[in-house]
Amino acid sequence: MRREDLARAVADAVTSVPGVARLSPGTGVEVATLFAGGKVVGLRLSGTAVAVHIVADAGPLQAIADEAAAAARRVLMAAGDSRPVNVVIEDVEAAALGRRGH
Repeated sequence: MRREDLARAVADAVTSVPGVARLSPGTGVEVATLFAGGKVVGLRLSGTAVAVHIVADAGPLQAIADEAAAAARRVLMAAGDSRPVNVVIEDVEAAALGRRGH
């Protein structure tokens, strides 16, 4: 599978997880997978581990992070890639906090 196809497939799988609002570019240096003609922001496929940075729109946050990691791992494993996946919750949508009464 081409790098850009893998990046897009992982991004699609992660953003389909309930509670994931979107991928996040991170803070400071942008988290992205670059390829000729584009990039997927919020996902880094380089290195020994895959980094996924998300914005959550629901809770519980640990369950969302775990499911996002599992979704990414399923796509990676199907492509023959067994690297570990690290999920970082960069932010939580304000609407999610309001639903919890905060």
